[in-house]
Amino acid sequence: MGDGKRDAAELAAAVDAGIRKGLDLVDAFRGTPAGRRELEREAKRSAADTRRARRAHHVRKVQSQVMTIGGTAVSASAATAGIIDVAATGVTGAGWFAVSAIGAVIAVIGGRSWRRLSPFTAAPQITSPPALVRRGAIGYDSVARYTAVRVQTVQVIHAIEPLHHDAARELRAVDSSVAPTLNTLAERLRVLDEMARRMPGTSAAENAQQASQAVSQQLDRGSATYDVLLAAAARLLAEPDIDRPVSDVLEPAASALIAYAHGLQAASKI
Repeated sequence: MGDGKRDAAELAAAVDAGIRKGLDLVDAFRGTPAGRRELEREAKRSAADTRRARRAHHVRKVQSQVMTIGGTAVSASAATAGIIDVAATGVTGAGWFAVSAIGAVIAVIGGRSWRRLSPFTAAPQITSPPALVRRGAIGYDSVARYTAVRVQTVQVIHAIEPLHHDAARELRAVDSSVAPTLNTLAERLRVLDEMARRMPGTSAAENAQQASQAVSQQLDRGSATYDVLLAAAARLLAEPDIDRPVSDVLEPAASALIAYAHGLQAASKI
């Protein structure tokens, strides 16, 4: 009898936990910050572009290797066959030596292409959006603001790229360097909120809420620094000389944002 009651209680607890998890998920998606899906699409597109570029680089490398190795083999084999033919018949095998020359030319072209091919360097990628934080949770507004400034960053990159490729690349590099650290703050907010809700009225829940406030403030400072970077990009677009070096306009704001992210990493070992 006791076992039956215990099993029923465990089943009820499991059902309650499942319902609560489902409601949390619905609530989180209702509170999805504007532009999150756009950021997800950009991150996927950026990753796909990197994969295509990597494959194209690999194909060029293999082609150069095949030309070098194959051309060398053909040249050596044809020359050897020509020498044997001359030794056996006493007649110059012009055809063999012509094939050998063609193979040598192909090997030289392939070798030059191979040497000139620099190691693959991936372009900076757009990082995935931050974790979803429940509407009403401490830090929800901070995550929404951070998501918004990252969406604006992507939009500015697309706007500025046709006019100033170096500036667009700099913005991509900054976002790629900084966003993973700030995304970690958003994930911390999600975990702290879950901890506080699972243990209401305990000291652990109180500490989690206090930690959420601190992390939220850190994320707000990161968003504010993103705003400074976006303002610098807008000034660059407004410059009479659009070809003005990127370092003159973007570098101070970019350096400040990267330094802030590095400071977070050093302080919390993210």
